[in-house]
This record gives sequence, structure tokens and C-alpha cells, in this order.
Amino acid sequence: MGGSALGWGSLRRGTVRGRARAAGALVSLVVSVALCVGAAAVWEVERREEQPGSGPATSVIGPPPQGMPAALPREVPRRPAVLLVRDGVPGPVVGPTYGPGMRLTPMRGLRGMPFDFDVPETWGCIGGSKRLRADVVWTCADERGGSRAGGWIGVQSCRAPCRDTEQTGFRTELIGPEPRWRATDPATAFTESPADIDGEPRVRVAMTYAFAADTGGPVDTLAFARLTGPPATLDTLLSLVNEIRLRAGG
Repeated sequence: MGGSALGWGSLRRGTVRGRARAAGALVSLVVSVALCVGAAAVWEVERREEQPGSGPATSVIGPPPQGMPAALPREVPRRPAVLLVRDGVPGPVVGPTYGPGMRLTPMRGLRGMPFDFDVPETWGCIGGSKRLRADVVWTCADERGGSRAGGWIGVQSCRAPCRDTEQTGFRTELIGPEPRWRATDPATAFTESPADIDGEPRVRVAMTYAFAADTGGPVDTLAFARLTGPPATLDTLLSLVNEIRLRAGG
């Protein structure tokens, strides 16, 4: 009997452990599915974007990379941390900054990014791009809010001292040759233009900010954002553009 009791006890413990493993596997499956759905939503934003302009022979547009490259062209030093007040005041580029009560998701320590930033609560970011090839590019999108807004955020090296010619070349690759860019300060350029994607009206904004990667060094790096969404999301897109400009400015 004693041996039998021991056997049943072991069986019960084994059954409990088996159920625990099964529950753990189920949780892992749910998490994996959620991550896949989120990633699919981010890539869907890219799929709906029309191909940027062909640009010059030295185009940065290339075949789809598999996420981020194994080795970055260079590691841009971290920018000084910035404490931002979420008061909704006009930003340094165009439009508002994030306002009071705006729920945000922090993007911290993204590979290759020399600064952290916040996106709206329902947004997420995934490393790499299917269409834009830059030193560092993250594809960010409203993956849970349903607006289908999103785009690219990243940094690109620029031959020092990063003259207008080099900056213009990258901007053409970023958004095509048609949009008119305007300077919002000596280091920042911005453009806003209407777009039509799959027969639906969209608004597209883009920004580049030129800075020196090394303190006291020559200007040799561009922080950029290119975002597209329904016209109703314009203020959100502009708030994110201002966020990137402020964080990159250090």
C-alpha cells in the first residue's frame, strides 16, 4: 500500500507539473500571437506606403533587410537626456507637443538610437524597414488604436559638415522629390503634404535635424521622422515629430 500511495502522490505531482507546463505554454503562445499581431500591424503601415522617390544613383532605398543589421555602420553616442514637460505647447518644428493627460508609451534603449523617445500609448516600434535603408531605422505605428498611422524614425550619417546637398539627397530618399521642405531653424527642415493610399486620403509629415554626433565635432548626423496617417491624426503626428526633434537636440 505504501508503494501504491507513493505512486499516486508522484502521479498527482506530475499531473500538477504537467498542467503548469501546459498553462505556461499557453501563456507563451498568447504572448507570441500578440507580438506577431503587433508586428503585422506595424508592417501593414509600411505596405500601404507608396514607394519613395528613386533618388540619385547612391539611393539608400534597397531590398528589404531582415530587421536591423548585425553591425551598425557606426555607433552614435548617446544624446544628453532631456526632461520634457507634457503641456501641449507649440513645439520647435510645427504644431503641438504632447499635452497633459496624453497617454504615452516609452521607447527606451532601442538598438542604434542615440536618444529615447515616447510614442502614443497605442503605438509600437519594430527594428528595420522593408523600404528605407538607413544607418538606424525603426518602423513605428498605431498598432492598437486602429488609425493606420505610422512611419519611420531613425538616424542617418551625413558627410561632415553635412551640407545642404547631402541633406537634400537623403530627404529625397526619405519622402521623394516632390514635397517642398522648409527650414524651421538652422538645423531643422520640415515638410507636410497630402497623400492618397489605396484610395484613402492621408497626410504625410517629415522632419530632419542635423547635429554633431560628438560634442564639439562637425555636424555629421541626421535624426529623421517620416510619418503618415489620416488627416484626423495630424496633431498626433506633429507631436511625435516635435518629440524626436527635442530628444535629438539634447
